[in-house]
Amino acid sequence: MKKIKVIVEWASDGVINVMMRDELFAGMGATVQEAVNDLKQGVAFFVETAKEKGFPYNGYLDAGYEIELDYDAVSMLKYARKYIKDTKLAELTGIAPVQIGRYANDKAKPRPAQCKKIIEALHKFATPFYVIAL
Repeated sequence: MKKIKVIVEWASDGVINVMMRDELFAGMGATVQEAVNDLKQGVAFFVETAKEKGFPYNGYLDAGYEIELDYDAVSMLKYARKYIKDTKLAELTGIAPVQIGRYANDKAKPRPAQCKKIIEALHKFATPFYVIAL
């Protein structure tokens, strides 16, 4: 089964977009899972149409593939900054507030280790909210 890298980005309005790195398929939704499901529906529709019309397509799209999510740390950071101050983000990530601002304002690109810190910190921050019963 082929692994497909899918980039996950947060739009400024909070919508989550997913895009295949090596294919021209994308999806969107309110959650990562909704966006991935939207992407999969688009792929299935394309494969069905390609079969009907006799268009060529990559066989693994029909035979099965595994999605590997690749989170865009900068878009996550930009989205989080609407709700969390840079000083708190710095505390959560261990990255200086000035550097957080540089990343979020596209003045600098975080290294992979910094991206990992950002993603892990935001996940750690958000996880407790999932256990709150409404």
